[in-house]
Amino acid sequence: MALKKISIREDIYTDLKRVKDPNESFSEVIKRLIKGRKKDPLKHFGIFKDLPKEVMDDFENAILETKKIDAARSSKRFVELWGKEE
Repeated sequence: MALKKISIREDIYTDLKRVKDPNESFSEVIKRLIKGRKKDPLKHFGIFKDLPKEVMDDFENAILETKKIDAARSSKRFVELWGKEE
């Protein structure tokens, strides 16, 4: 197995550490998160299959933006409740 070093920001490392299971390596958590992004919502919602690509792109962007907002709120709330994670 080839090993590669990558550089990530401290806040990203903290986020990865927070979502990592105790017996999971960082490689495994990254793989799990990437795999989760590959899901195709169209296989579950046939109504979307006929929508124009632009509409689907707008829909996906709205979801991603909402996830960012939720993550920021969650992080802020975590700090409020338990202090800054080391």
